[in-house]
Amino acid sequence: TEPKDDAPAAVHVTVRKATDSPIEKTITSEAEKGYDLLFIGLKSTKSRSGAFNSEIAGMAIAFEGPLAIVMGQGEHLKRPDQCAFNILVPVAGTEISRRAAEVAVAVARACECPMTALYVANTGANAKRGGVRERRQEQAILKEIVQMADRYDVEVKTAVHSDVAPDEAILAQAEKGRHDLIVMGVQRRPGDKLFFGDTAAAVFEKSPASLLFLSS
Repeated sequence: TEPKDDAPAAVHVTVRKATDSPIEKTITSEAEKGYDLLFIGLKSTKSRSGAFNSEIAGMAIAFEGPLAIVMGQGEHLKRPDQCAFNILVPVAGTEISRRAAEVAVAVARACECPMTALYVANTGANAKRGGVRERRQEQAILKEIVQMADRYDVEVKTAVHSDVAPDEAILAQAEKGRHDLIVMGVQRRPGDKLFFGDTAAAVFEKSPASLLFLSS
């Protein structure tokens, strides 16, 4: 039902027993009720190789719609009800990175916490030939994020990294800005494994900050 003005939205909780059917089957069954976003959050989500563990991969593959995968780390696990966020959101001008920025803005507004939008400049030969065009694109993308944040009274800083691989740029900015939450828009790749591309995989493996991956 639609909540009344100023009324909290209804939250339905289902508890599974260890003897219930496999979690993948449960998710597939629940998805048929019309859910269009699956949130997955566990304390430990990495295997030794830095990949998603089989439990999370199985849950994600069982759901055909958009995903939000949360990996808490550090103080967010030790004191989850007392920690604020310092958010970093990489942006690239794609629809999924814009959606990630929207989520980052919503979180920043809710917790009144700082947020930085990071644009990683193209470092290839084409970028050198089209430097002016690249800078205009960079400015347009970051301007859009700033305007989006302004509509919700959220102050957002911007940063640009060039001449470095995207994952290295994200990790470097996270360390420099002391960001403890990275919000990334990612694309799910075809296959029987949960894979969001090399950049997301490297950030997932190496980041000491908490992560929120959003997949279309």
